[in-house]
Amino acid sequence: MTIRFVPFGEADFQAWLIEAIPSFALTNVEDGRWTLAESIEKSKDAHAALLPEGVLTPGQFFVHLHDVESDRRVGMLWWAEADKAGLREAWVYNITIDDAARRRGHARAAFVELERVAREGGVHHLGLHVFGHNHGARRLYESLGFEPTSLTLRKIL
Repeated sequence: MTIRFVPFGEADFQAWLIEAIPSFALTNVEDGRWTLAESIEKSKDAHAALLPEGVLTPGQFFVHLHDVESDRRVGMLWWAEADKAGLREAWVYNITIDDAARRRGHARAAFVELERVAREGGVHHLGLHVFGHNHGARRLYESLGFEPTSLTLRKIL
């Protein structure tokens, strides 16, 4: 399977943002980080801080995931690149696979393509965060060679 990256335009970004803000808010509520009452505002603030110029924010990359074989869009990916501790890092903020395309290898293929693009761009390593309750994503990332760099644990009393 081959995934091709198709860059977002402004309209794509705005449509994504409308869904991303409540989705990120809910995930943080489910994870116990935020209360429901504060979640939308905190999500808006987080996105505004990371993306002050929207889709044109330097170092931020938003792409549609296009399955070359089926010739259709199957999801999206957002990552950023920056120099960290003297090395170029790519940080994956969000990958979403459309419901109809899930569990068919598209996320794995997207990461293979991201690794290729990142290497060509001089990136030393990829990083990402996975919420503790997202067991499927964690298994995928571990199978792709991602390893924990720190671990936060919690016990509910």
